[in-house]
Amino acid sequence: MLTVSEAVTRSALAREESRGAHSRIDHPALDATWGTKNNVIVRESGAMTLRQSPVPQLPNELKQLVADEK
Repeated sequence: MLTVSEAVTRSALAREESRGAHSRIDHPALDATWGTKNNVIVRESGAMTLRQSPVPQLPNELKQLVADEK
């Protein structure tokens, strides 16, 4: 549980915005750039490191479903 807690905390500290259940007093606004990337925590040589990867594009079928919901 400590390992998971550390990974979640590292990711939360790197994300400088408030979105959904993730809320920061020092960064209260939504930042559109964070909607384009994911934080990924990996363990390398016994240490945790944070990487960011782009959010994959939605397949066309899902884009249509999202558009239909609006």
